[in-house]
Amino acid sequence: MSAALELIRTVEANGGRFRIDGEYLVIAPGEAAAPVMEELRQYKTELMAELARRPAMPPGVRLVSWSPKASPVQLSPCSTVTDTNKFIRSTLMQLAARLSGKGWLDGGWGLSGLLARLEACGCIVALDDPRKALQ
Repeated sequence: MSAALELIRTVEANGGRFRIDGEYLVIAPGEAAAPVMEELRQYKTELMAELARRPAMPPGVRLVSWSPKASPVQLSPCSTVTDTNKFIRSTLMQLAARLSGKGWLDGGWGLSGLLARLEACGCIVALDDPRKALQ
């Protein structure tokens, strides 16, 4: 595992979230990064490159864990994912459609089904306001 990936996991385990703002790496809350701040500065370029590989999250969704599984991923006896990254990105688009009330674009999947499909491929997300999403 790379040093940058290990630093990301350490900060996220402490409750921190990363965001790239232009040339700046923003970590909130800052206390989550305090123990490894020097290492974060040292590996900033690698950190930003690793974070850029992650898919953008739809509004109201936050990334909890990013550990994409190597393809192929067996979802069910009749369903195999051959391109994990592409599948995760398309499922996130379906999730965004579901959350924005555009049910015709969600592929016929319910909210729990979409979340389970993401998790099966190594992308664990959480809804900022789960009650609002169920309305």
